[in-house]
Amino acid sequence: MSCDIGIDIGGTNIKLGLVDAQGSVVARRRLDTRAGLGPKRAMVRLGAAIEELRALKRVRSVGVGIAGLVDHEHGVVRVPPNLPGWHGFGVKRALEDMTGLPVWCSNDANAVCLGEWLHGAGRGCDNLFSLTLGTGCGGGAIVNGRLLLGANHAAGELGHTVIQADGPECRCGGKGCLERYVGAKYVIQRAKQAARRQARRIRVHRNQMSFLGDAAHDRLTMLFELAGPRLSKLDARLLGIAARKGDRVANEVVEETGYYLGLGIVNVVALLDPERVVIGGGVSGLGRPLLRSVRKTVLSRGQIFTGRKLDIVFGELGNDAGIVGAARLGRWLRRRV
Repeated sequence: MSCDIGIDIGGTNIKLGLVDAQGSVVARRRLDTRAGLGPKRAMVRLGAAIEELRALKRVRSVGVGIAGLVDHEHGVVRVPPNLPGWHGFGVKRALEDMTGLPVWCSNDANAVCLGEWLHGAGRGCDNLFSLTLGTGCGGGAIVNGRLLLGANHAAGELGHTVIQADGPECRCGGKGCLERYVGAKYVIQRAKQAARRQARRIRVHRNQMSFLGDAAHDRLTMLFELAGPRLSKLDARLLGIAARKGDRVANEVVEETGYYLGLGIVNVVALLDPERVVIGGGVSGLGRPLLRSVRKTVLSRGQIFTGRKLDIVFGELGNDAGIVGAARLGRWLRRRV
């Protein structure tokens, strides 16, 4: 039985796997990206890992998902946020010359979208929007059964849509981008600030109980217990655990994050009219409290009419979504580029 190889290139790790016809990853490898050493050296190590997988099964094609704007036709990566020195590098040509296999390249969020659509939470949909919440906020869209690329192969960049005109500066150089509110770094930053504010308030008023009102009953957030006294271990998973246990500070941060994300999804719904929105990536580890807040915002701010088909769910493929989707790029991009 033949397989395809799917590759997910990130700023820290490169994940690759053999993917069978049912979308299962039957063998996998992981490499350090070592992005600062440049793309050519990464390609040499990646080529060796591909050969290891080829020794296990017959391989038809290789698909690569890369963070950044990608020329899907020529397989060239442009302005990748976490891969310094990779701008303008031809990943497709380098790997084809090295392996002799057909290679297809895509933005990593498009690969995730394809994976969830074909083998995950988007199965059965003709119109789907998938967003990946991690360091950044990436998006991909299936419109009438086809992957939406756009005129410049830059469609789906939900993270850099603006939800507040004079908001904080984003790493892209703009202001008020959605990513600046729902990216992992910023969510955890807000959670730490909220936890420390609460701790200061409790400490200052510890001996002034008669003047406190509600603050007298304010219980120290469990985030310190879960993530350490300096909150150094705090991540989306721990924040989600605290929120699900009813922690007041954690719930406020998660609800705020869901509100901002919901605003972004309201715009997606108005523009693309998807029947399902799939949320994946590390920040989705905030869990059901995040989903409740997102749905609440979309219902209150969107044009929701009787009979409208719209569901908002978490992804099913987890960390394999990018690998599985990348492995399917040859099948779905061949008819587009």
